Amino acid sequence: MYTIVEFCNANMQKGAHDVYAQLDKNPAIDVVDYECTNNCGLCSKSFFVLVDGEIVAAKNNEQLLEKTYKRIDKNNQAFDE
Repeated sequence: MYTIVEFCNANMQKGAHDVYAQLDKNPAIDVVDYECTNNCGLCSKSFFVLVDGEIVAAKNNEQLLEKTYKRIDKNNQAFDE
């Protein structure tokens, strides 16, 4: 399954760009950044991405990367069933 991970540009400027760069190295993940994802409340409080349209949020980049990969694995397992 091909995974789409979406980033808010404002959230990347806050520091989530490192997560973007890591995920972008994976050819099985389509990494996209938007000017705004209309999640401003969440964006102002934490780091987040949308994995196949589902919000994944964390307090720091390391947690965000870990949670993102967990969500991708979970989605792939559900797809395989």
